[in-house]
Amino acid sequence: MARRFTENEQQMLSLAGKVLAARHAAPLLAERLAGNHVTSDDRKAIIEVIAAELCEKGFDAESEPSVYGQALERLIDYLNRPNLE
Repeated sequence: MARRFTENEQQMLSLAGKVLAARHAAPLLAERLAGNHVTSDDRKAIIEVIAAELCEKGFDAESEPSVYGQALERLIDYLNRPNLE
């Protein structure tokens, strides 16, 4: 039986998919993430793409995380959680 994602997880996956698509990352990464079939290497690659997006678009003029940047930070934390367990 396929795992059901919470609403928060669905929002995180949606944001990840949008960032991966906007940054022209390998489509296979988004597919694996959506299907919850990511390898450790996939997870690292996805986090690198999200981190690049954060550095490029996630900070305001005072170098503080914008609302978008805060969402990207939460996404990185969410994606990295399995690496910390």
